[in-house]
Amino acid sequence: MTDALEALVSGLIEPEQGSAAVLLAARSGRFTRAIALGATRSWDAPGVPAPAPRPVDLDTRFDLASITKAFTAAALLAELDRLGRDPSFLLADALPEFREPRYRALTVAHLLSHTAGFPAEWHDRDPDPDAARFRATSRPVLPPGTVHRYSCVGFIWAGILAAELAGEPLDSLVARRVLDPLGLADTGYRPAAAERTGIAATEYQPGRGLVQGVVHDETAFALGGVSGNAGLFGTAPDLLRFAEALRRHETSSLGPRVTAWLTEPVTVPGGTTRPAGHFPTLGLRSDDVWMSALPARTVGHGGFTGTAFLTEPCGERSLVLLTNRVHPLRPSESSGRLWGPVIAGLLMSERGHQ
Repeated sequence: MTDALEALVSGLIEPEQGSAAVLLAARSGRFTRAIALGATRSWDAPGVPAPAPRPVDLDTRFDLASITKAFTAAALLAELDRLGRDPSFLLADALPEFREPRYRALTVAHLLSHTAGFPAEWHDRDPDPDAARFRATSRPVLPPGTVHRYSCVGFIWAGILAAELAGEPLDSLVARRVLDPLGLADTGYRPAAAERTGIAATEYQPGRGLVQGVVHDETAFALGGVSGNAGLFGTAPDLLRFAEALRRHETSSLGPRVTAWLTEPVTVPGGTTRPAGHFPTLGLRSDDVWMSALPARTVGHGGFTGTAFLTEPCGERSLVLLTNRVHPLRPSESSGRLWGPVIAGLLMSERGHQ
């Protein structure tokens, strides 16, 4: 059964669509599966000399893409908890950009549940994109609380707000509030240049070349590599520790209020019909349709680069799957297709060991 599961993970590495895959699973706090396959890249830019690709192991870092949103949410919620506030906190109380009457009702809960009315992406990146330009040009296009629409823009604002409340840069805050308390020593923004060849490569992009060890997301890259929507790099063991902190809930070092905010579903427009295939929490996704093979309620998040994690709050299982499916070219289909067969294979493997 273990061989069958390994074959499923191996099948995620396809010619010209991914070179690396790591699966790490735990049950009741004990590791049950650890599979690492492939190499950090399978393709070189023509005429550009590059070091040999490295074999993948559990220490290989991946571009976590939108999983960064979960860490942004955790850092922001931890700051609110420190201040004795809650997710009903008004953006206008900290950010002057939202003091116009039409924006004054915006709350942290709107940002983290994707109901703030922001567009999905920031398209006004040129010329000379930077944080000041983002703050000047990014505003909601719909009234808050009327539509559930996944928005990277909203989470960039969540990162800006978290930094404003804490009085320190977002990368420093995420480290202090989330990474350091959980012991996630191999997770962070902007890897050093000397470390990049050991990180799973992503896409070949005209103008950027083969992206390896630099954030793949175009908006996060335009903003300097530290953003609320993307930018974190990490390993499977680190991400599993984060998932386990959410599973343990009341005993998590994130704190019980923060963990509850992250894991408990919230009501959003269309919420009774599992909008966008899941029920939102404040920063995560509950009972994602791709994870429905598991018997208990789950929370987790995925990333466009082919990364994902899930856990069962107050339950038994946590699971991490890291791939670089956008290497060397991005596919057209959703990364959600990765989950179903792997979860089914994991459950079958568990039954085979009972």
